[in-house]
Amino acid sequence: MHIAFGFDIFYPETNGVITTTINLANNLIEMGHQVWFFVPREKAFKADVIEKGIRIVHVKAIPAWIYKGIKLLPIYGSYLMPYLIKYRIDIVHNTTPWLMGMALNHAARRLHIPTLATHHTLIDNPIYIKYALKSTKLANAAQDAIWTVVFNPFFRLTWMATAPNRETCRHVQEKIPGLEVRYVSNGIDISRFENVRKESPLPSAIDPSWLGKRTLLYVGRLGYEKAIDIAIEAFAICLRKNPDARFIIIGQGPAHEALVKLVQNLGIENNLHMTGLIPNDEIIGSGLIRKVSCFVTASLSENQAITVIESLCSGTPVIAADVDNMKALFSESEGWFFRGGDAESLAEVMDHVLNSEEERDEKAANAVKLRSRFDGRVVARQFEGIYKELLRMKDEGFYVPGGEKRAGKYLRSIQKKAEK
Repeated sequence: MHIAFGFDIFYPETNGVITTTINLANNLIEMGHQVWFFVPREKAFKADVIEKGIRIVHVKAIPAWIYKGIKLLPIYGSYLMPYLIKYRIDIVHNTTPWLMGMALNHAARRLHIPTLATHHTLIDNPIYIKYALKSTKLANAAQDAIWTVVFNPFFRLTWMATAPNRETCRHVQEKIPGLEVRYVSNGIDISRFENVRKESPLPSAIDPSWLGKRTLLYVGRLGYEKAIDIAIEAFAICLRKNPDARFIIIGQGPAHEALVKLVQNLGIENNLHMTGLIPNDEIIGSGLIRKVSCFVTASLSENQAITVIESLCSGTPVIAADVDNMKALFSESEGWFFRGGDAESLAEVMDHVLNSEEERDEKAANAVKLRSRFDGRVVARQFEGIYKELLRMKDEGFYVPGGEKRAGKYLRSIQKKAEK
């Protein structure tokens, strides 16, 4: 099969959606399929082929102020049709309901190409909407409206959807009753965690003396939606009883400056180190994650956090908010939960973890056992089965609304040109 993936944010930015989709694409290629990534054109990223043979289609786009990495492009995707024809695309798989996804959906409808969407990011969460509207009140008011304006038009042109969390599947099905939504976990390359060498060097931004059983770790985008401020405030409280504790925060993003000021205001610069961005290969390859006490995330808006999965696969237990999407990833056998949004509650858990080494080691051993659940090879076979099912739907005459008319009109015009 020839499979096209659509992205609205891509390199040089990085996030869990990019990481897990690259893993899926690599596995599909190893299974004999061909893969193209449709990404917004970016001066800082010009590669035409990446990883194990993923081909890149750079689509003209202009920068947007909405969210770092997001670009603007026309949603009526006739300009994408020549690419879909040239590369004989069989399936369009969108990773986002934003502009690239809409454009590919429109182009695919006119060519009668099946489209699949994976609902990775919970952008109907008010904290995401706030990036665009710059107001909490407006973001809360717009929570329902975003389904009318963004999601409904997108999913109306989507043949089937998946989500990496069962709660998210239920949420999408409630909003779009006629759409079939399947649960498929995000996948990662678990061999990266099995083959880590003890002598592998640490990233240069990490002082070895900072690592150990008294160190907490966060890795991920420094976005407001990640609630890293709650984690920092909780750590400051935890330090009152544990003055030798340390917290390493790896990543970059729009909240970086605000978080630096928060650390300074709390006076905890000597115990908290913000490294900036470290490439994922260096983090995993060095075994950094397994050299700390636990991984900490205070986010309430994760769908299926790749960094949490990577921590569990590294054999490092996790502290997370007691929300459904986190509880779907692991249990109290592999980590701890705190009351979401409550810094005092998180501080109590941090204190407990730092002073319960035997319990921590037991949960670490249990975490490693979860690796097979997130094996990217298994996930790729699941998606391959869905792609084949979509192609059978096409053969049986399935069309999205307006698809039969649009595709018929276009294909007839192609036939007439060929006859001339």
